[in-house]
Amino acid sequence: MTQTKNKELIRLEGIVKNFPGVQALKGVNFSLREGELHALCGENGAGKSTLIKILAGAYRIDGGRILFDGEETLFSGTADAIAKGISCIYQELSIVPLLDAAHNLYVGNLPMKGRIVDYKKMYAEAKALLRRLGLDISPKAVAADLSIGRRQMLEIARALTRNARVIIMDEPTSSLSESEIETLFDLCGYLKQQGVSIIYISHKLDEVMRIADRVTVIRDGENLVTKDIGDITREEIVSHMIGRSLETLYNKQESACGETVLNVKNLTKRGVFENVSFDVRAGEILGFFGLVGAGRSEIMRAVFGVDSYNSGEITLFGKKLRKKSTAASIRRGLAFVSEDRKNEGLMLKLSIMTNMTLAKLKDLSAGGVIHGKKQRAIAHEYIESIDIKTPSENQLAVNLSGGNQQKVVLAKWLMTEPRVLIVDEPTRGIDVGSKAEIYRLIGTLAQQGMAVILVSSEIEEVMGLSDNIITVRAGKKTAQFRVDGDLTRDSLLSVCI
Repeated sequence: MTQTKNKELIRLEGIVKNFPGVQALKGVNFSLREGELHALCGENGAGKSTLIKILAGAYRIDGGRILFDGEETLFSGTADAIAKGISCIYQELSIVPLLDAAHNLYVGNLPMKGRIVDYKKMYAEAKALLRRLGLDISPKAVAADLSIGRRQMLEIARALTRNARVIIMDEPTSSLSESEIETLFDLCGYLKQQGVSIIYISHKLDEVMRIADRVTVIRDGENLVTKDIGDITREEIVSHMIGRSLETLYNKQESACGETVLNVKNLTKRGVFENVSFDVRAGEILGFFGLVGAGRSEIMRAVFGVDSYNSGEITLFGKKLRKKSTAASIRRGLAFVSEDRKNEGLMLKLSIMTNMTLAKLKDLSAGGVIHGKKQRAIAHEYIESIDIKTPSENQLAVNLSGGNQQKVVLAKWLMTEPRVLIVDEPTRGIDVGSKAEIYRLIGTLAQQGMAVILVSSEIEEVMGLSDNIITVRAGKKTAQFRVDGDLTRDSLLSVCI
């Protein structure tokens, strides 16, 4: 993207923010120009969330100063920040599901005719705004019926009804399809043309390199670098974020692949996937790559026994695996880490000890009573062995970072002592440092002889970790590649599009 030369809208100078026992920000500097998309990058815990909550009026600063439009400012709260033109769109959307699009756009700001809501004006203005933004959303569409991507676009449109001059987007593409991401990028371009400034927080550095004008990297509460996007590489951003070079991110080790342990033959579920065949060997990392909606996850859910299928055969260690029986799969040494860790992998309001031992409770119980000492001991063992960052095994899962939540899910399945592990989008929504730790763990498991099936929509991830890669498009296997020096991104993508 070309650097904008517009005037400076926001300047943060020496921002300090303290919490009990923690200095979250240590003199951070940051600036934002009119009509600019400025990316903010850093690992979880680096201070990004604290910084944007200060800008959104949720936190007060403990030191430094904020200049907005050239004048020193202190936001008294989120309502004050919104009134000044700053809107924040968090990962957890604030759209009201049971209201229609128009009501969501103007909630808290309904057009009135005297003491009565002017519905005619509301729907007319909503229709005009959505059309202007190029969004194919009916003002009368109930929000619950919209995709997550469209709800997100609705949040952006709502910011414009409040005359937003700055929109903060926190991991905006984490749950979007490819087409929805393109719509978002088009919308960002339109907003910039209208002079709206965007602070864009994302772990997806390919997106940052594509759409940002400038990037600021912060680590441990300090800003390390701010550069025009044309003056910095993806590798340099990663190096600043994690304190080491990109070459160490995957750190793929050669593993000796043994005998075939899982064989899938002509697996078919009508309308979802068709005649899918593959096998995986002990010590092998087999990558499954395809675009969103290709059917990768659906295939793996059928293999593990979560979902049924119409025909085909799954053989695990030489014996046919029963259809739609997760219990049988687990007993036979198969484990499955779902892509949806918050809804399918974790019970967020329970402790990490309880979450980690859910699949192991039978072995930790006698007479229907859980042996608490054994449960605590094995939880401690896994917390230490895979470096889960938590003050206690009693910490609720909901309070962990995304990377540590994913480690808890992995620990839960590793406790079952699997010989074949399926990991579906294992690093979705987590920071680069946590990705490196999970990559290292997957590599170690393969070296120890475990067969690993890695399902991912991140091409660098699947190429960086896998020994072999299967590509999928529209529910069909399209090709299989050996990962070597001759394999290119274009080769993979050409059989997936």
